[in-house]
Amino acid sequence: VELPEGIQVASLELFYQGEKVGELDMDFLHGGVPREHRQATWTRPTHAEPKLRKKKNYGRDLKAILGSWNVCSKHWIVRQYDHEVQGTSVVKPFVGPNENGPGDAAVITPVYGSTLGLAVANGINPKYSDIDPYAMAACAIDEALRNVVAVGGDPARTAILDNFCWGNCAKPDRLGGLVRAAKACHDLALAYGTPFISGKDSLNNEYQTADGTIAIPGTLLVSAIAIVPDAAKCVTSDLKEAGNILYLVGLTKDELGGSHYFALQDAIGNRVPQPDPTTAPRVLAAMHEAIRQGTVRACHDLSEGGLAVAAAEMAFAGDLGARIVLSKVQRSDDVTRDDQILFSESTTRFLVEVHPLKAAAFERCLKGIVRSQIGKTTPEKQFVCVGLSGEDVINESLDELRQTWLKPLDW
Repeated sequence: VELPEGIQVASLELFYQGEKVGELDMDFLHGGVPREHRQATWTRPTHAEPKLRKKKNYGRDLKAILGSWNVCSKHWIVRQYDHEVQGTSVVKPFVGPNENGPGDAAVITPVYGSTLGLAVANGINPKYSDIDPYAMAACAIDEALRNVVAVGGDPARTAILDNFCWGNCAKPDRLGGLVRAAKACHDLALAYGTPFISGKDSLNNEYQTADGTIAIPGTLLVSAIAIVPDAAKCVTSDLKEAGNILYLVGLTKDELGGSHYFALQDAIGNRVPQPDPTTAPRVLAAMHEAIRQGTVRACHDLSEGGLAVAAAEMAFAGDLGARIVLSKVQRSDDVTRDDQILFSESTTRFLVEVHPLKAAAFERCLKGIVRSQIGKTTPEKQFVCVGLSGEDVINESLDELRQTWLKPLDW
């Protein structure tokens, strides 16, 4: 609040329903607490770009990512804990007819008898911090929002929380990375209209060894909580019916820096995914409207592993095949290879299943948003991707993909 010149506020008073619940002296707030001043520096690192040969088949790469620790199923952990909430769960952590596929967010209806729902999800990818902590934090926010939107959450009624895990911030380079991540939180929260309502931090996560100091990667975990206007209209990620259209919403870019695909090659790269704060809110709003209008049968956000992983997860979760044609994917001009399309981790993208009779309505909801019809669901228990040459570059059975995803933590 801007006050007239010469007027000063002596204290901050907080009221709730007419009752004073808090009071804080302004002199103490602004001058009573000692301020520590530290030096923060950050220099953008430069990594060698991997020179990858083109392959005729990327099925082995897909399975390697599905079986990686960050992507594989966490069912062994999740099912040891109570993920039901007084019988109000609408969407659980695992989805599909056999509940053995990954969901995007959990949904509950907190008020008995009401269809008003609450979606909870998160976003995290510390790999991007090796390139730029700002991009890492921005991507975590975008991912958390994608996840709640994918099940029916309203992005205009979403709040987020931060959880920073960092090294010793008394060191200028560690603090510099943290400052960049915090700046991304500021910028993206304003651009997306999503307030931070709480948070925590765990700093000084490093230790000394005989060979030097080891610090954890600068990491931001973002949790999102969103209102679901009608829980009866919630959507899950498992494919529902053969013969439906598969849409890819969002633009695919040459953004493999920090990706799981590059990690398979022991590489990092430099082209880290960068959310577009101008277009991203419009994409999220359009996807919410499409789900609200009932035009979406299944929806999954694209995150670790990109299009190939998201599509495979949707297929084996629903026990329905999928056939994707990579040449139909809308992409930037520098995306010219099958592996770029398959494994780019560009943000604010969704893979969506739409019944043919609902396609026109879905297109109207997505007017002005980049989207493309890239394939169909099939009755065969196979996941197929047709490369730019017209030949299959992935052709894998759903059972093998599912077991690859389930096995690493199946203890």
